[in-house]
Amino acid sequence: MKEANPAFNKISRASARQDCISSYDIGRKRIQKLLNTVSRVSITTDMWTSVQNIHYMVVTCHFVDSDFQLRKCILNFVDISPPYTGLGIYDCLFKCLKEWKIEKKVATLTVDNAKTNDVVAKKLMENLNLQSKLGIDGKLFHVRCCARILNLLVQDGLIEIKDIIHNVRESVKHVSASPGRLHIFGELSKQQQMPNRHLILDVSTRWNATYAMLSSALEFKDVFENYADRESSYKTLPSDEDWKKVEDVCSFLALFNEATKIISGSEYPTSNLFLVELYGIKEALDKVALDENDCMRGMASEMKKKFDKYWGSTNLLISAAAILDPRYKMELINLSFKSIYLEDEAEQEKQSVKYYLQELFKEYVEASKEPNVGSSTSVNDGSGPSGSRNGSSSFTSSRFGKSIKSGSAKYNQHIRSVDCVESAKSELTTYLEEGVCITEPGVHFDALQWWKDNKLKYKILSKMAADILAIPITTVASESAFSAGGRVIDPHRSALGTKMVDMLICGADWYRHYYGLQKKKKKEYEDVVYVELP
Repeated sequence: MKEANPAFNKISRASARQDCISSYDIGRKRIQKLLNTVSRVSITTDMWTSVQNIHYMVVTCHFVDSDFQLRKCILNFVDISPPYTGLGIYDCLFKCLKEWKIEKKVATLTVDNAKTNDVVAKKLMENLNLQSKLGIDGKLFHVRCCARILNLLVQDGLIEIKDIIHNVRESVKHVSASPGRLHIFGELSKQQQMPNRHLILDVSTRWNATYAMLSSALEFKDVFENYADRESSYKTLPSDEDWKKVEDVCSFLALFNEATKIISGSEYPTSNLFLVELYGIKEALDKVALDENDCMRGMASEMKKKFDKYWGSTNLLISAAAILDPRYKMELINLSFKSIYLEDEAEQEKQSVKYYLQELFKEYVEASKEPNVGSSTSVNDGSGPSGSRNGSSSFTSSRFGKSIKSGSAKYNQHIRSVDCVESAKSELTTYLEEGVCITEPGVHFDALQWWKDNKLKYKILSKMAADILAIPITTVASESAFSAGGRVIDPHRSALGTKMVDMLICGADWYRHYYGLQKKKKKEYEDVVYVELP
């Protein structure tokens, strides 16, 4: 650098460290100021083990700001001391929430299906209920990651074709094992004018990675057959019958893959989008379960068992969020519940959703009355003629030493309370009775923008909708922090202290959002190895 620019002065390690700390402190104050303005937040958290063999927990906060914009920020990327039990994770999580002064604002916690997370959610819900009452007795509090549930559901189905998957996986491995084999396979692909120039090797724990591998391999079906004629060591070529099964499975799993992509976003609301995908999945499972093909029938049967386990009873969050999407309302509930449940069960589940929605709404009505009552008891300075005193509401009697409300103050308090309740009832009734918002196919619809545009009409309902739509139904936002962690702590640079790692991960996230920077768009499937053909 001195050769390129004689005026260059090397920045010392100590200076770089101090700059990171200063930037982190500035960003933290900015985030804290923002959090002070919101009343409810949703939290997602997940665990990651670095190459240092240190267990890190990432805590991500989600909320809708006053401008009805969905906000997401990483609050902490902290190390957890052993033992890694549910209570230990809970203690660390609660400490983080308390440091940010949001322990009384947490409305939901989204985690994966690990048993330790059940303990975390239970303990946190008990603590929060002691400090501040959770909505509808915490029935929305513990949110299980829907992407993980879909993964478990499909994995159970893929067991039925594990031998076929093994052959396809070994076929891709065989081709990619040496440059010579890749060259032969690439030349055969050129002969057949294949537009796709890569194979995919999956990570077996991710079903969508396996789906990507099967889909890409299916395109090279004829190439694999020609390759087997030239490579005597290749012994895992799937039969024509196997390839037919792969084709059927890929066609079936395309629906699940699309649903996973839709709910895996973190920059837009997802809780309102899942029910419409879920009932489509249930209809597909019911149809394939009657298929003449034994393989597909067995696969669908296994997946239905897992479906009924996790969605056999009402998932209140995704149902309430769907109702609060003006495109769906109760119409989607009526339609989807017919597919998901039996006829008698569907009506019961529908009534249950409506009941809890009304109960939650009543709580928002009560909460909205409190500031009105408070504002109606403000004391005026008493200046000016009595007929022009707009703010006079109470006075203190020197004889009794008590605050006594005037008649006008009592009336103001009464009319504000009555108006609040009546308007709230009409808001809920009006919204549900109005027709759904019909949009053009393929045109992006922003549910939060709709509520922003209608917040004067639905003063209370819009607040409730914003809080519900802010709840993430996957832990994707937290998981995405681990890719950043892998860049900060790699095998060649792993001596960073845990506090500095926390500052680098959180600071990068804060400043990226503050300046409106976008992460570089990655390939569609991150959990795969792309085998590029020459």
